[in-house]
Amino acid sequence: MTDEKRATVTSIFGEALLELITKNREIGRDTLAMLIREKAEHEEDEEKILLYWEACHALLQKGEVQRAPLRLVE
Repeated sequence: MTDEKRATVTSIFGEALLELITKNREIGRDTLAMLIREKAEHEEDEEKILLYWEACHALLQKGEVQRAPLRLVE
C-alpha cells in the first residue's frame, strides 16, 4: 500500500471514529466496520470504495493485530 493510500485509510478510520464519538455511539471493531461500510455505499469514487473495503477488511481481520509504531505529532 502506498503512503498516499495508507493516509487515506487512516483518514477513513479517523472520520468514522470521530462520527461515532460525536453521536455517542459504542466504539468497537464492529461499529467502526459498519459505519465504514455505510460510507462506502454512498461513495461514487471506485478507488475510494476499494480503500473503504481495505479499511474494513483490515479492521475485521481475525488473529493477531498488526501494530504500527506510534508517532508523536507536534
